[in-house]
Amino acid sequence: MVYFSDLQKRPITDKQGQLVGLLKDLVFIDGEEFAEVTHLIYISEEGYRKKIPWKHVEELKEPRVKGTLKIDIILGVEKQDLNPTFERGDEFLIGNIVDKQLVDVNGVKVVRVNDILLGKIGEKFCIVAACVGLRSMLRRLGFNRLIKLFPKLAPEYIVKWEDVEPLEKNLHDIHVKIQKNRIADLHPEDIADIMEDLDTKERALIFKTLDQRKRIRTLIDVEPHVRKTFFNSLQIKSIVEILENIPASNAADLLSAMSRPKVEKILSSINKEQSQKIREILHYPQESAAAIMHTNLIAVPKNFTAQQTITLMRKIKPHERTYHIYVTNKANKLLGILSIRALIISSPSKKVSQLMKTEVVKVRLNTPKDEIARAMARYDLFVLPVVDEKNTLKGVVNADDVISEILPEADLKSTIRPLLLKIKNGNNKTSKES
Repeated sequence: MVYFSDLQKRPITDKQGQLVGLLKDLVFIDGEEFAEVTHLIYISEEGYRKKIPWKHVEELKEPRVKGTLKIDIILGVEKQDLNPTFERGDEFLIGNIVDKQLVDVNGVKVVRVNDILLGKIGEKFCIVAACVGLRSMLRRLGFNRLIKLFPKLAPEYIVKWEDVEPLEKNLHDIHVKIQKNRIADLHPEDIADIMEDLDTKERALIFKTLDQRKRIRTLIDVEPHVRKTFFNSLQIKSIVEILENIPASNAADLLSAMSRPKVEKILSSINKEQSQKIREILHYPQESAAAIMHTNLIAVPKNFTAQQTITLMRKIKPHERTYHIYVTNKANKLLGILSIRALIISSPSKKVSQLMKTEVVKVRLNTPKDEIARAMARYDLFVLPVVDEKNTLKGVVNADDVISEILPEADLKSTIRPLLLKIKNGNNKTSKES
């Protein structure tokens, strides 16, 4: 199997190693299960787009260049024997599929095609599937390092070619044989992308097919203007039900794009404790730690034993990505930090005050996101506690949230790659406050 993005602009050489040109596109014939590739299109020395039959391809060679997998296209004939022809205007090109919308049978846009998966079926080279979602987009842009380090951040999603309706000549949209209830199986980020291309009525139809968790995640991932218009179509009762069952930080995200009067009306309708937490977060800039922090952490008093702490964890059933226990005093001031590993291997009777590290890397509520990212990279940390000016523990920020916030805003090559190279698994270094 090979991706179309791995073949584009790769050299085509004849059996003697002479360069024929760089691959520009592939011609294919549509089919029910697979679509056969019939010709390669390249730019000739004269600057014309020309094509040669795929049957001349002898091998797709995969030399490694500086640790990166590249693919060269080797022909089984000499250049002088090729007899290339000009492409016709009525032919299907893979390049024309990329960036098109996949549309379900009811006319609801599903997701954009970012890449094409190709493979050998019998003696034919064919289109096997269309690749959609964040992973295929990152691969197409050349961010394979990001995908390897954070596979869960960008899972792979494909639509088999057998699920694609017969293509129309104008290729305005590509139709798929799936219903709206299948959209619920997509990643929330992809669902958010879908909702951006729909009208309010269609968004409501999609929203009803999602479970509570995906509804919340999708609303957080969707663009602010879409969130605003969609929230305006919901009744206050429905909004309150959502906000009361999610962390305050996520609730603040959902409310941030709404008008102040409506926010006040909603906050006055939810329980007092949740309302107060949300108000505090909304007080801070969206670029700050307070805006992206989570409050679902585990904090214990310094006189707790290791056994008491473990018993508490069993009762709370923390998230699988919980890395640390935070030690606080009666006023919830942060005293130290304790790794899960240190807790498990210690004596049950030992107090956490004897196990904790007192030099803690931490950030303030108003610390900007880019400073948080630099602190994580510098100290090889996945999670940082957030404190106020009095050192009161307010929440935690994790690397996934920081990266997902920075990804659409910063230059990925200069900001994200250095960060990813620094962050390692579960390293518990400590230092002074960042």
